[in-house]
Amino acid sequence: MINNFVAANIETLLSGVLILSVIILIAFISVNLRLAKITKKYRELTEGAEGKNLEELILNQMKNLNQLQMELTELKKLVASLQEFSHKTISKVYFKRYNAFPDMGSDLSFSVALLNDKNTGILITSIYGRDENRVYLKPVVEGVSKYTLSPEELEVLKKAILSKT
Repeated sequence: MINNFVAANIETLLSGVLILSVIILIAFISVNLRLAKITKKYRELTEGAEGKNLEELILNQMKNLNQLQMELTELKKLVASLQEFSHKTISKVYFKRYNAFPDMGSDLSFSVALLNDKNTGILITSIYGRDENRVYLKPVVEGVSKYTLSPEELEVLKKAILSKT
């Protein structure tokens, strides 16, 4: 009976087997392509890891990551201290040359303001005369000097305070 059924439907059964074989072949090719992609990614992941297993690689990377994290924390602290220090350093400079005495022929007198971010620093003035040269140093605290300032010194101080750098 089975022989009769197979003999009568051999063409249909062979067509079915052929279709099933093609479907299995397509599935096999698809699985092989996926396996090739996974193998490629695995090789990229384990590149340079001769003889090491994946767990060792991950632990080594975690160790490196922790070390980099500590270095980053140290760098952040260093940057913060440098920023704090930079607020105390001279960052605003302005100067002016002028003729302190009209009967003298050139601009040999000058005033220089050297201030930090909080407008604290010094004001240096040099007054040039025919027979002598005098230099004055006046402290400035938060944009104000307790000493009397000449018009040129006031101008230099104001322009230094208004300067960005």
